[in-house]
Amino acid sequence: MNARTAGVLTFALLAVSARADDAARIEALERRVAELEARLSQAEAPEPSQAAPFAARDGDLPITLSGTARVGWFGGGDASDVDEVGASIWDARFFLDAELAENVQLGAHPLVRNLGFSFEWNLVRRGELFNDVGDLYVDLQGIAGSSWLNLRPGRFMIPVGEIYSRYGRGLGSDPFISKPLGAPWWWDEGVMLYGSAPSERFGYIASLTNGETPLSFDDGDGEQLTLKLWLRPRDWLRISASALRSGEIGSGGGAPWLGETWATPVGVLSGVPTLIDGAPAPPSFAPFDSSWLAGGDVVLTPREDVRLWIGGGQYELDSRDAQIYDRSLHYWIAELVLRGGLLQPELAPGFLGLRADSIATGDSGRGYLLAIDYADSLGYNMRRFTAYTVVLGWRLGGLAALRAEYSLRDIDLVRGATPALRDAARNADSFALELGISF
Repeated sequence: MNARTAGVLTFALLAVSARADDAARIEALERRVAELEARLSQAEAPEPSQAAPFAARDGDLPITLSGTARVGWFGGGDASDVDEVGASIWDARFFLDAELAENVQLGAHPLVRNLGFSFEWNLVRRGELFNDVGDLYVDLQGIAGSSWLNLRPGRFMIPVGEIYSRYGRGLGSDPFISKPLGAPWWWDEGVMLYGSAPSERFGYIASLTNGETPLSFDDGDGEQLTLKLWLRPRDWLRISASALRSGEIGSGGGAPWLGETWATPVGVLSGVPTLIDGAPAPPSFAPFDSSWLAGGDVVLTPREDVRLWIGGGQYELDSRDAQIYDRSLHYWIAELVLRGGLLQPELAPGFLGLRADSIATGDSGRGYLLAIDYADSLGYNMRRFTAYTVVLGWRLGGLAALRAEYSLRDIDLVRGATPALRDAARNADSFALELGISF
């Protein structure tokens, strides 16, 4: 073997040895990377006792905080509910919403499309420190992937009629300052089931609650059932029918409320003598054995700048006491809201609202406390309460609105009312100038 051949062989052996060393190093690095990935996966995996049995989509789920507030100047006649109120923080409330999970599945089977939580803190209501809970519920939407099955356990607005959507979260978009005198609303604890067709042309809302006004309080033996069916045959037309049935109503008073009154035994909340069929009668302290409500609403929006709402219903209260303490309450509402864009595009932030509404017993000899503000002056001697309201407003951007409202109000009393009672019912008109904000 000559020197040249020996050199070539030596170079070849060195090259093979170098390639072998590189392959060994690469193999060692690959083993090291595999070990690190396994350790990282083990560190990120939940403990066996904490492992979630259901699968949900990864990603950040948002938590949002929002609120509304209304401040202004309020006044009216001697019999007005805002007499001598003056400057006031009329309403303030805050909302917390959390998205808990999305697309929850059991294996390949969908369980819930969306799981959320909502909380409402009512700090101020009608110029007084309220500091109470409004909505507080868990919302399970799209159960088994169906638009017909959605579940809401907790505390929520009673799904009867249409006005309840203007309380709570809807307050910021309400064109009026005052609320209708007799439309049903209020919160209650229980469970709500709701859904709609995929086309959103037809739907339902049903609930089972304890039927009492106070938070988490159930003094009666009967629960409350509600059912609301709604139909939207055209984009500009919405029709709904509502029904409510409750058993015994305990000492906390019934839910829902009609405006600012609710189911309480005749005479129990007032020291004013109660007149029944023209003669004084002792107050009743017996509970209502049952109640039922039936109502209907029609909302027309023929164009974006026009909204007409007509509604009404009847609320029957069956007392355990004598029949003279039974009550039948009737309410109706007719409301028209016109936006400024109907006249000129430049006037789009402006709006005009006109509303006539009433709540009554329908019996000239039997009255009721048709608004809690009159417990000390008129008591259960109110036969009819009617209001004619006009509001003029301007939206200051998307988060604030300035409103001015005047309400002409008339109170009719039962047969046999004394001159003193009639004087206390005169001059119930009210007015307000208000700035409302939402964020």
